[in-house]
Amino acid sequence: MTSPPTVQKRWWNAATLLAVLGAVVVAVALLTPEAAGRSEGGRSSYSTAPGGLGIAYELAERTGWKVERRLAPLDSAESPPSVQVVIDPRVALGAHEVHRLFENVRRGGALIVSLDGADEITDSLDVDMGPPGRILEGYNDPQCPEHSSFRSRALLAIPPEVRGLVWKTKPAGLTTIVHGQLRDRADLSVAEGFPLGKGRIVVVSQSAIFSNDAVRVCEWAADLAVARVFEYVKGSSRGQPLVFDEYHHGFGVHNSTTTAIWIYLSSTASGHLLAQLAVAGLILLLAFAPRPLPPVDPVRVPRRSPLEHADALAHAYADVGATRTATERLVYGLRRRAGRTITVPSGASDPVFLDAVAEREPSLARSVETVRAALKQSIPVADLNNVGDAVRDIERQLLLPPQRIK
Repeated sequence: MTSPPTVQKRWWNAATLLAVLGAVVVAVALLTPEAAGRSEGGRSSYSTAPGGLGIAYELAERTGWKVERRLAPLDSAESPPSVQVVIDPRVALGAHEVHRLFENVRRGGALIVSLDGADEITDSLDVDMGPPGRILEGYNDPQCPEHSSFRSRALLAIPPEVRGLVWKTKPAGLTTIVHGQLRDRADLSVAEGFPLGKGRIVVVSQSAIFSNDAVRVCEWAADLAVARVFEYVKGSSRGQPLVFDEYHHGFGVHNSTTTAIWIYLSSTASGHLLAQLAVAGLILLLAFAPRPLPPVDPVRVPRRSPLEHADALAHAYADVGATRTATERLVYGLRRRAGRTITVPSGASDPVFLDAVAEREPSLARSVETVRAALKQSIPVADLNNVGDAVRDIERQLLLPPQRIK
């Protein structure tokens, strides 16, 4: 007789494996070193990464500007005028905020905006990107350091992309602030400004001109281009702060994830479709899910036909000798079918109805008397046939069509 095989004990189960994975995740999160500098936010003035605007923020601060950062949507038109800097926002601007930015300019403020990212603003200005060109021309600073490190850095790095501006409807007083060149040496407008109300607006073709990676290289003259843009708006907004929009780069207080999901599901066509599919899937899941109590079909008792009811009622009346009740039911049926031919109130008693029948049709006096006698007192069960014949004769006579007088 062979002994049963031994069952090996399993040391790893689902709970143990989950605990080990959780410990690994926590250890990795605690031991991973933080990156030097702040790289989040895209074209944010907080960012010191190559694509950030930290150097442009410090440049404005060192050239005399009172520099601020805006961590909330632009307030109402009642706020003091300021120079708003909106460079490649990551979050879309709403129609109300675009209107407030323009109102800020009309009241004496200014606006610096790049074509990339700020589609809501550029659509209102009716401007688009033009052909690509070479790096900024005409701003070569002879005082750039001649150190080899700078030269090698400029040669190894990639210069910022430069594109022209194409206006579908040119505004009045349009001025070119930053120039560039096409491949055929033709002039290219990289940044242009124009007055609006009491203030000024500057449109820059590419936000890369403001990036740390471009401004830090002297040979590319991006720092001079940024300084020229700031100088243009300073002419109409002296004493006003230069405000970098950080709210649309993800900083500040934003709506929660739940609010964003609700707005998507309730305000967009694709969101409506997704919500309907989710509800349908939930209903389907509930329909196929196991139930604590199995459904029970209701017990249905088949109803008897009217003929069976009439036959059973007749036998019951015959068994107890209820001739008066049977006669009353026959008279009730007579009045329901032919009562409209006799001019008596609907609430009149059966004897009154029979008197009216005898008065209208004297030929039915014998039949009426037979029925009246059965209503007053009990009669032999065998005589119910005579009562039925009398009721049939009365009904037949009352329902005859009226004879025409010739």
